[in-house]
Amino acid sequence: MVKDMKKKISSKNTKVYEKNLVKAYLVRNGFSKSEIFRILNSKATRRKCYTKLDFYQGLVLNSQCRRSYRFLLKQKICSLPHPRTLAKWIGKFQCTTGIQLSMLQLLKQKSLFFEKESDRNVSLIFDEMDIKRSYSYDSRNKIVLFPSKHVQVVILRGISCSYKQPIYWDFDKSMTKQRLFSIIKEVESCGLRVRGIVCDLGNHGLISELKLFKQYSFSNPVDSKRNVYFFPDAVHLIRLLRNHVLDKGVFLPKDSYNSHRRSNPNNDPSDYVLLSKDDFKQVLNKDASELKMVHKVTNFHLEVSGQSRQRTKYAVQLFSHSVAKCMEHLFKEKKVQAEALQTIDSWFDVMNSRRKFAKKKVACALGIHEGLQMECLRKMERLVNNWIFKDTNRELPFEKGLKMSLKSTFALYDELKLEGMDYLLTSKLNQDCVESLFFQIRFIGGSNPKPDSFDCLNRLRVLVTSKNPGLLDLIDEYDVDQIDEHQVNLTGGQKVDIIGEHQLDTIDEHQAVQTDELQMEHTDEQQVDHIVAHHVDQIEENQVEKIDIYQVDQDEIVSQTIFEDNDFEVDNCCIDTDEASHLSYSGEQGLSYVCGFIARKLNKKFPFLGSQEMTDSSSKWVAVLSYGGLYYPSAEFFQVCKKFDKEFLQFHGETLSNCYDPIGTFSKKLSCVFPSWDKEIIYLFSKTRFFIRLKHLNKELNVTATSNESRSKKQIANHL
Repeated sequence: MVKDMKKKISSKNTKVYEKNLVKAYLVRNGFSKSEIFRILNSKATRRKCYTKLDFYQGLVLNSQCRRSYRFLLKQKICSLPHPRTLAKWIGKFQCTTGIQLSMLQLLKQKSLFFEKESDRNVSLIFDEMDIKRSYSYDSRNKIVLFPSKHVQVVILRGISCSYKQPIYWDFDKSMTKQRLFSIIKEVESCGLRVRGIVCDLGNHGLISELKLFKQYSFSNPVDSKRNVYFFPDAVHLIRLLRNHVLDKGVFLPKDSYNSHRRSNPNNDPSDYVLLSKDDFKQVLNKDASELKMVHKVTNFHLEVSGQSRQRTKYAVQLFSHSVAKCMEHLFKEKKVQAEALQTIDSWFDVMNSRRKFAKKKVACALGIHEGLQMECLRKMERLVNNWIFKDTNRELPFEKGLKMSLKSTFALYDELKLEGMDYLLTSKLNQDCVESLFFQIRFIGGSNPKPDSFDCLNRLRVLVTSKNPGLLDLIDEYDVDQIDEHQVNLTGGQKVDIIGEHQLDTIDEHQAVQTDELQMEHTDEQQVDHIVAHHVDQIEENQVEKIDIYQVDQDEIVSQTIFEDNDFEVDNCCIDTDEASHLSYSGEQGLSYVCGFIARKLNKKFPFLGSQEMTDSSSKWVAVLSYGGLYYPSAEFFQVCKKFDKEFLQFHGETLSNCYDPIGTFSKKLSCVFPSWDKEIIYLFSKTRFFIRLKHLNKELNVTATSNESRSKKQIANHL
């Protein structure tokens, strides 16, 4: 007994026992596993180790507020990965354009745990967002992204379950019948059932292809027995209705709503009354005291213009229950107009229900007060069939959209009711989720609310992975061959390879999410005054030393992309010095400055490229700018760079080549043409010259956009 007691006492004095006590204390006080590991092994390793849970938490917090996240790191409140570490970690998720198969795979796994069959019912919601038109380079996938005007995004949303997920995005691709059907087929293959599509009335091509103005549904391409219903966004419809009422005015029938129109009120207004902006002005003028009956509505609601017309709040407040009752109370003769406003208010409440139970009966989920809600919708349908807008002899597009929305709601609700669903939340059949995603894409950019195509892809990657961290686990298990079958065309002709996890170590940490992290810090204060220095600022500082693009098989060297496309021959490619004088005087001086930059970057390894002493008269401009720190290229290097530049012009043409990895491809071509020159020198020239062209093209785009804007302003001024 005594010996056993001595053994227990001695075991408690060991370091293992002390560590276990510390570990238990840290666990009780909420420390994470990575924090406990670093505390217990502070001397053993200096490298920070994070668990997947740390990355997941960091992604979510960083996507919500970057300033708060950096504050947590700076104050060391909790142990979280640096934003660049997060960016490098999520780099395995390939944010290419087209259908997002990895997200559909995630939804397919989630569908296995659905409790009800009705949980598989989904709707497809899509819309476009304007983006900045500029050239950009995706260094991760090594492709050029050409200027785009907008990005098309499709979100899959559950009708009975509360899940939503972006499953498609692409640039300058309007929604067509073929593209929509391919998306529906992919969704249906995951075990989900597409019951409706939601968009605004700006998709004229799709509406015409599907003949949706004549019918409100189309057959499902996977199962012809099931219909897919078309829902024009109710939020857009009420804004359009407000605009037409204020701008034109609408004639309303005096008696009860009939099923068919009678005489045209523009010719015979005896059976109609007019609802226009003047009616609302009369209400506001009479309700002008400090204590108002309708305190939310002001003259701004009537004079709303520009971007303010996109605010749904102003339209809903104008067509509200309180305005209708106030108009009827103050003006007994405006009973018809007040009844129409009440009908519109009830219709929008039914079409925008967000919870099962609400304060207003009509605002509850469709089916909770079925009789009352259906009567509101039928009354709105009769109103739309009877009203006629002033100075209009035809049915307006948004009127057709209202009718389609009502018919689709009736049909889908009847089908879901037969399948056992008790109610329908109609807010899941509008575009709010797409608009919310667009807001987040703009918000995540801080002072840059209008991203270009490259920034847009990066922001989508951050948002998608932060809300679905499981994608990063799924992408490792996903079949790469299956992904390759669905490779997406980003540049109009070249496929993008999927970068595996084992390649992440070769990607520079500066090639992360933000575009500004891709730009090199300025290394010489004397270069600020010269325009070429601003071009050079676009180059990453350390990428040349860290990436060796020539570690590939010789069979892959440009044989298809260059020799076939450009009919290139190595034997006849050498250019005489006299023939290389394709540059003007200013162009030669700018090129000498760029050559000096390359000589300075590679001075330790290749000192013969140049020095800080002027050897000939070809670099006069560098001599004017320099205070003693700039480099002058050697005569031999300057002459060969002229030949490099001429080859660059032949390869890229007037813009940029759309081939895969244009920098690496062009440098391989130069290596074939000039085998005596080191590949690292050629690669740095190719990269520097590429980004100079990229910035030059973006400047031309900005000048063109500015001139077009000033021209349009002059044209408008001439007509005023």
